[in-house]
Formats: sequence, C-alpha cells, structure tokens
Amino acid sequence: MTAPCDAAGVRKPSVRSEALDMLALRYSVGPKFLAPPAPTPAQWQRAAALALRAPDHGGLRPFRFVIVDDAQRSALSELFVRDAIRRGHVAVEVDRARSRAFNGPGLAALVGRVREDVVDVPPHEQWLCIGAALMNFLNALYLMGFGAKALSGASVSDPDIRSAFCAEGETLVSWVLAGRPTRTAHPNRDDTATPVIGNWSVLESNGEAATPAGHPAGPRHVTSTVLSPNDEAVIVASRRTGRGRDLPAVAGEAANDGY
Repeated sequence: MTAPCDAAGVRKPSVRSEALDMLALRYSVGPKFLAPPAPTPAQWQRAAALALRAPDHGGLRPFRFVIVDDAQRSALSELFVRDAIRRGHVAVEVDRARSRAFNGPGLAALVGRVREDVVDVPPHEQWLCIGAALMNFLNALYLMGFGAKALSGASVSDPDIRSAFCAEGETLVSWVLAGRPTRTAHPNRDDTATPVIGNWSVLESNGEAATPAGHPAGPRHVTSTVLSPNDEAVIVASRRTGRGRDLPAVAGEAANDGY
C-alpha cells in the first residue's frame, strides 16, 4: 500500500511521525535472539539502497556490503579457526570461533574504503559516511521486520579474513547479523541518562565566553545545556573559562565531567 502524500508528493506528517516512533524502538538484537528467515536478496538490496542515503561529501561511496550466503559459512568458519589458532587460543576457544561463522540467519560484511588523497573530503568525513551508511542499513532491516546487530571483534583485523573480503586499500569494518527477533528488543542502558545535545556558547578570541549586550561584566562561564524528555532546557555543567577551573555542575552531573 502506498503511504498517503500531499499534493507535492511529500509523505504526510502522520506517516513521518509513525516512522520516527518506530525508529525510536530500534535496538540491536544479538544472535541468540535471531531466528530464520534471513533477509532475501531483494531485502538486502533495499537495505543497501537506504545506506546510500548517508551523507556522502564528494560522492565517494566509501562503503559496500558483502552478503555471506549459507553455502559460504563453512569457508568462513575455517578462516575464523585459523585466526583463533594464530592468536594462540585453546581448543574450546577455537571451536567457539568456528561456531561464530554460523551466527545469525543472515550475515553481511561491511567494507570501508577511506582515501587519503581526497583533499576536500578528509578521512574523518569518510568514516562518518560509513557509520551513517551502517545505521541506515540497520534501520532499513528493522523497518522490514528484522532484528540486527553490528559486531566486529578481532576477526575483522585478521589478515586472511580481511583479504577474503577486501581489495587493496579497503578495511573490514564489521559484521551485520540479521534475522527475525524472537523477543522484543530493549535497551541495555538508560536512554535518557546521558546528555547528547546542547547549546553552543560563543567564545571570544581570548577563550572567554562572550558577554551578551546588556549583561554585566564579571566571571564568565561556558555552560552546556541539554533538552530533557519534555523539551525543557536543563543546565548540566558549567566551567569558568580562561583558567581551566571547573565549577560544580548541576543536574546530577559530576563536577569533573571533563567538559
């Protein structure tokens, strides 16, 4: 069914709101709680198409996804075994490494290619694109009814495994496991505990916070504020600038929170 649109072909606010509500419930689902079926080739392709919506300065597309079919799991397990032996693992750990190749009904590898020769697009911007592509990929799988999780570990750094997936200049970034979730996903931490958004306070060239017009001069501070769940601004930390002396913070934050 086609989602309702306005006259300009833009999705109606109710549809966008429903999508936001759904994405707010997306959490990673580990392999123990993933059951068949895996995404079909068409569903993997659709997830990859959403990954292309990631911010991509210069259009470099510094990422690609490699699907590992069921028939290829045994070959991957042997690579995992060699990696475990090379790292000196005992027999039980080697067997555990072998079994990891069969985790998740669906398995994909995320491969990145970060170039150093593009002056206008520094490496950190390319890594931002890769991370955003992964998030879009996971969100797409979630909206199609799948649970998924991105995992890395020592295996992505093994030279044999890396060469099996990567061309020269590429990096094996992570694995993506996907399947039907067997339990309701839930957060493993308090989503509201850590402030992740705040307001910027302008600094003068001497490092002091600018005094707004009409305000008396005096000791200046840089303050950090966040939005609480009810959209109210809450001050969470304050620091006197110029001398690097931290003042006590409020709203439950430690005075030496590193701000």
